[in-house]
Amino acid sequence: MASVLLLPDPTVLALLDVEVNEEAKIITATAKTTSKEAHCPVCGHAADRVHSRYVRTLADLPCSGQRVRWLVQVRRFWCENTACSRTIFTERLPVCAPAHARRTVQQAAVLCEVAFALGGKAGSRIARLLNMETSHDTLLRLMQRSEPPVVTAPRILGLDDFAWKKGHRWGTLLIDQETHKVVDVLPDREAETVTRWLVDHPGVEVISRDRAGAYADGARKGAPQAQQIADRFHLLVNLHSAMVRLFERKHEILKQVVTKEQAQNKGTASHCSEPDAQGKDEPKPLTPTEAQRQARHARRKNRYEEVIKLHEQGMSQAAIATLVGLNRNTVHSYIQAPEFLEQARSSRHKSKLDPYKDYLHQRFAEGQQNVTHLIAEIREQGFRGSNTIVFDYLRSRRGEPAWRDVYQQRKQQIACGVSKKPLSAHQAAWLFVCNPRKLKWRQIWWQLEPLRVEDEELGRAYHLAQDFRAMITQRQVAVLPRWLKEAETCGIPELRSLAVGVYRDYHAVYGALETSYSNGQTEAQVHRLKLIKRQAYGRASFEQLRLRVLHGSGVTHQENLRMERLSQQKCV
Repeated sequence: MASVLLLPDPTVLALLDVEVNEEAKIITATAKTTSKEAHCPVCGHAADRVHSRYVRTLADLPCSGQRVRWLVQVRRFWCENTACSRTIFTERLPVCAPAHARRTVQQAAVLCEVAFALGGKAGSRIARLLNMETSHDTLLRLMQRSEPPVVTAPRILGLDDFAWKKGHRWGTLLIDQETHKVVDVLPDREAETVTRWLVDHPGVEVISRDRAGAYADGARKGAPQAQQIADRFHLLVNLHSAMVRLFERKHEILKQVVTKEQAQNKGTASHCSEPDAQGKDEPKPLTPTEAQRQARHARRKNRYEEVIKLHEQGMSQAAIATLVGLNRNTVHSYIQAPEFLEQARSSRHKSKLDPYKDYLHQRFAEGQQNVTHLIAEIREQGFRGSNTIVFDYLRSRRGEPAWRDVYQQRKQQIACGVSKKPLSAHQAAWLFVCNPRKLKWRQIWWQLEPLRVEDEELGRAYHLAQDFRAMITQRQVAVLPRWLKEAETCGIPELRSLAVGVYRDYHAVYGALETSYSNGQTEAQVHRLKLIKRQAYGRASFEQLRLRVLHGSGVTHQENLRMERLSQQKCV
């Protein structure tokens, strides 16, 4: 029974001997064929006349970390069919190893899986660790010889493009939305290619796609009976693009808003940047740590005043927490406190620099103001602290360069939240498209609200953008006709152009709001495809990439052979 389990194909092979070479770590097993006759591979005629014998060497899966090698004695037979073109043939071992193969079907299947998972060079390194040493070219050949799964038309098809070279060449990925498996990969994203594929694979009932016109035309021509579904995420992307074009036209408004923001924060900025001189003509410059501490203090006090102001207006604590962006417990503690509470400073710890301060003062008075040299001197005396401690301590005693005041002032303004650059068109468009509940209170009061109030057209655009976002995310089918009419009559060219595009693809957009189908799974498979493509360093051919992407989408030829072999072993 043990010999039967060791044999690659116990139905036609008999084990003769097993030899272990401990130095080379190789197990050599010898076997011979046991069938009385063989069939000619050309004509299929049975033959029993033996011409000669020879030994086939086959590599098999390793055993306990040692390589396994089979020496199989096979026979050559005379083909007695006079009409056959073959006179002599070798008996075949289809379950054990194909003709001319130098490894068993089991090892070839494992190496093929390694090639699918890791590619050529990375797969060869792993195969070497598994004691199945082979070249990366062999792994790629094994992968290319494998049969891809049979492509069948799914009921719900997902379409999306991917970049071979971004901005230059594109391909198309087809996904079965019900099984979440890749159906096929197309070499381009042209409408004719999609049409041809749909005609060759009839039966598609629903097609989920992005807003690309080529996919719409290809689906309309190749599967006119299928319902087209526009992806909701891409609809929001179209809205964001329209808002970007709007703010590019209204770029002067963005500059006005940042000017007003600076004016509103002038008091806070001056508080952060102008320390109390307390009667001194030249204030002591702040260290970076102290400047950050004062900036944090100003931000905490502004939040406290904002919470108290909203509480006095009658707003609930939960609403204040959502609007300001604080925890409800923090809002509760602010409201319960009689006044703004300063954070308690921890007691001063002893510094590593204390034993060397007198020496630094002495050397500084003697004229040595090079801090690097002073650090080297105190290190010779045993100082083990960081250089930053010495620099921070001596900074107040050294003359500051002229540019440091401007640098510190600008740094404190940034810490206090005073912006200098206006919002870009993309940033402003994101504020208009984003759910306001996800924005911080600073974004709402200092960026979003001034934009809405400053320009009447932007105010109308914000309401239409929020209505469109809510309609898409909440799938409000009844809102679509009303929104299209409002967008047509709003007088905003960018939103009117968006409405025209929706009208052009009305049935697909209506289907996106009416059904739950989306391209989320398709986007995930595109991400997987990109990982595979980058793993091959962009040098893989289309057929090779297609095989690796399709791998695992169905039962392959190797899996069929493996299941047949397992069933035969169970029968034995």
